[in-house]
Amino acid sequence: MSISQADVMKHQDVTPPPRFTDQPLTPPLTDKKPSAGALRVIALFRQIHAGSDAERDARTEFQLADGEYDEIESTLQQDDVLSGYVDEKIRYDYDEDKRRLVVRMPTEIHERFIDKVEDDIRSQLKTIQNGSGRKAEFAQKVHPARSTHIRLGASTSSKSKYEPYASFRHSDARYPGVIVEVAYSQKKPCLGRSAENYILGSDASIRAVVCVHIMYGNMSSRKATLSVWRPKLLTTDDGLELRAVETVADEAFRDEEGNPIDQPGLRLRLSEFAYEGLAQKEMGEDDTFIYIPGSKLCEYLNAADSKEEQALGKHVFVQEVKKRKRSETPPEEMRAGDEARYAAQEERAAKRADRDMDYGDKSSTKSLSD
Repeated sequence: MSISQADVMKHQDVTPPPRFTDQPLTPPLTDKKPSAGALRVIALFRQIHAGSDAERDARTEFQLADGEYDEIESTLQQDDVLSGYVDEKIRYDYDEDKRRLVVRMPTEIHERFIDKVEDDIRSQLKTIQNGSGRKAEFAQKVHPARSTHIRLGASTSSKSKYEPYASFRHSDARYPGVIVEVAYSQKKPCLGRSAENYILGSDASIRAVVCVHIMYGNMSSRKATLSVWRPKLLTTDDGLELRAVETVADEAFRDEEGNPIDQPGLRLRLSEFAYEGLAQKEMGEDDTFIYIPGSKLCEYLNAADSKEEQALGKHVFVQEVKKRKRSETPPEEMRAGDEARYAAQEERAAKRADRDMDYGDKSSTKSLSD
């Protein structure tokens, strides 16, 4: 970590021992080391990548200090392998205002369940698309965006980032109109917070946040509930106020034993798949519903559960078979001029290491003299 000229002037009354008079008073310039919060996040990413943290919670929350998110991003940019893995396999959200980072690792149950729900919505959209009129034209522009990164905030430089389980976006809209999330039994309170971030952060462009709450990991209960948050403008003493309102509040569609409950299920307006102004422009007063009954949601979840519980088969050889891996690719031959460049780099690194050692000795001597 570099030291500013002001720091040097502050300590200029400290006289170094004679054998250090030919050395600089400031330590050699080095890259800034990530702070504790950033190191914990990167360490978790590496553990997940290495497969050494299989029993960890499916949701891990970090409260970061100012600047630590930038350090995480910088570290990832310098590690192509880890960065590629994080982009492809790890889902994490970051709330810039509260400096809160949440790492989520969905299970196969949740992935299969979400896939069924998404496929159902997509099939109903396709039926509307194959019709005629303004509704069909509107639906033809609505597409599933899955867990595409969503950047929220008034500024294009906003660092707040979210990766929903599923989403649907109109091709002319910046944000998806409908978000689908899944939560775990011990993390129910986080649903409202996420819905609020989506709706307020998008200025109500996100019009429906669907949250499925599954009692995953609780062997005594298989209950599952549905909640839906929507934007609402309220008149207050200070003027109009935008809020995220839970219009469907924790309605159970599967009971403690895993049986379906007679419940209305998920009901979305087609117009909710884009922000209000765009939907009004393209459809006017025309509208229709996307509907998944509670019994169907239960069926999808039970199917995902049953596959998880099944003993899945694999190929078995009838006799012993040796396994042979391909030989490793030999390193490329050093191109002309590279040898001299690498040698120069090594020499600079060696000199820098010597300066580091001398500076460390000097600091130790100063501490002893104090």
